[in-house]
Amino acid sequence: MNVVVTVKQVPGAESLRLEPTGRLRRDGLPLEMSAYCRRAVAKGVELAHATGGRCTVVSLGPPSAADVLREALAWGADDAVLLSDPVFAGSDTLVTARALAALVELEGPFDLVLVGRASLDAETGQVGPQLAELLGLPFASAVRELEVLAGGHSARLRCEQDDGGCEMVVELPAVLAAAERLCRPAKVAPDIWAAIAPSRVRRLGAGDLGVPGPWGEEASPTVVTALEASCSPRDGLVCTGSVTEQVRQAIAVLEARGALAPDPEASPAEVSPVPSDRSPDVPGGPGGPNVPGGPDGPDVPGGPGGAGALAPVLVTVLVEPARPDLARELLGTAARLAHGTAGRVVAVVAEPPDAAQLAAFGADEILELTGDRSGGAGLAEEDVAAAFGRWASEHLPGVVLAPATCWGREVASRSAVRLAAGLVGDALDVDLVGGRLHCTKPACGGGQLATVVARSAIQIATVCPGVTAVLPPRAVVHAVPSSAIVVPASGRTTVTSRWCDDDLEALVRAPAVVGVGAAVSPDDYDEVRLLAKVLGAELGATRKVTDARWLPRSRQIGITGRSISPRLYVAVGTSGKLNHLIGVRRAGTVLAVNADASAPVFAGCDVGVVGDWHEVVRALVEQLESRSGS
Repeated sequence: MNVVVTVKQVPGAESLRLEPTGRLRRDGLPLEMSAYCRRAVAKGVELAHATGGRCTVVSLGPPSAADVLREALAWGADDAVLLSDPVFAGSDTLVTARALAALVELEGPFDLVLVGRASLDAETGQVGPQLAELLGLPFASAVRELEVLAGGHSARLRCEQDDGGCEMVVELPAVLAAAERLCRPAKVAPDIWAAIAPSRVRRLGAGDLGVPGPWGEEASPTVVTALEASCSPRDGLVCTGSVTEQVRQAIAVLEARGALAPDPEASPAEVSPVPSDRSPDVPGGPGGPNVPGGPDGPDVPGGPGGAGALAPVLVTVLVEPARPDLARELLGTAARLAHGTAGRVVAVVAEPPDAAQLAAFGADEILELTGDRSGGAGLAEEDVAAAFGRWASEHLPGVVLAPATCWGREVASRSAVRLAAGLVGDALDVDLVGGRLHCTKPACGGGQLATVVARSAIQIATVCPGVTAVLPPRAVVHAVPSSAIVVPASGRTTVTSRWCDDDLEALVRAPAVVGVGAAVSPDDYDEVRLLAKVLGAELGATRKVTDARWLPRSRQIGITGRSISPRLYVAVGTSGKLNHLIGVRRAGTVLAVNADASAPVFAGCDVGVVGDWHEVVRALVEQLESRSGS
């Protein structure tokens, strides 16, 4: 079996920063292989050598990226290729995927393409499915178990998903994205990989691909327009005295910071009413059906370089099956965007729709994708993307929204390739400014917020669950128009089982979260849950806890887990490594509990209590209950 692995060089987690231009700062910073890529390399070497094949590792990046390729060679890879050229500077995920696809085809053919689930600098998870679409291959993400079946024409996979997982069989060749728990990471000491001759890394430039440009920022349909810090430095106050006295001090600090106050009652406006004076044939993009397809869109009214009145915008929502809460969030947001321009909202569904419910949530029209759903597995993501791409090419929606879930990322990424559309991943907020979609998203491990603008005629964003307002449903007097498209099945992936072990939005909507580390035994979780109950909090965890399967992976907080923004985060028995604390950078207040006064968690908290966590938690529960009079 011949395997190719794509890897990325990123700054160490502690030094992630963006330049004012929006590009990742690399000069003078310690660089390393992205964590997920390490698993992909290890599995690629294992599979190739077990079958008498070869493992080729490739990277797109600056000359310094040769170092991660030398490390892969030291791990056992047979060949390494670095695609490096100044013309690639500023490439977004779509342009990056195009360059990597050209490189894979140049070096191939391959029986398997392995990628990391996401890179830790950009965190988009888009390049993998975009690469699969460009290569015309099936895709599976967050692969935790991988078994190539007899004959080498298919593989059995066990995949992590947002709030559960699935087992599937996929035809090979395929693009598979490695989960953090797939295998032991390919990590080699610097003095060992430094002994690998630099000449073993073959270097290619854009001209070697045989594919015409443009490349880089010029060709990228998305651009970073602004950066800001996502949070302020923590106070780092560590209490003194007995545990009882420390807890009393800590509660006083929490009260002063408003961390214990109930959230104010929100009174959001209802979903915008159904437009009564618009025909279903609303022009698609901000400039209508004749919007030019290039990234600059010079003739788009209200767009970059354009002028004139803003045309109605057709906003499309890709509705993930069996997730009505996410549909409600996105359709409400879509109604706000569309109706601000007298446009309309189309809900694209891949399951039999509840038309009345979708209309109440914000849909003005419904497009049902129908096909073979035998076995209850539903339509495959690649088939949904293919059908939607054909529809969108004709109707030209100005904005497309999808959930930032495993399903949404693949469908949106594949659709972006088909439509040459700018795609912003994991948006925290979306708005239309002069007809252009402006998205706010986390960058650099959550330490900064970037405003990203799509410059293409069709603009796509995946939106993080739980970050947009849930609007009261609107009254719908008349039935909304509906249509259907029959979707042919590619049959290249077969889901054999699927399960759910958590609530996807539990952490993101929680006003408070209690995070447990490995120092807290699962036998003692009931004790921690008493504290969570008093605070009205959900339980979160460090990676070690979810690795041990003491809590679902959806509860993992950190750079390779969830990023949350509760009013209060309480860290119990966690050491406070940066990889974990990055996930709570947007928390209002952080309270740390640890028996070790020198634990790094105290440098990343607002207030800390030093003591045995059992004793501290009991004192917190007692004093908080006394405070509330319960």
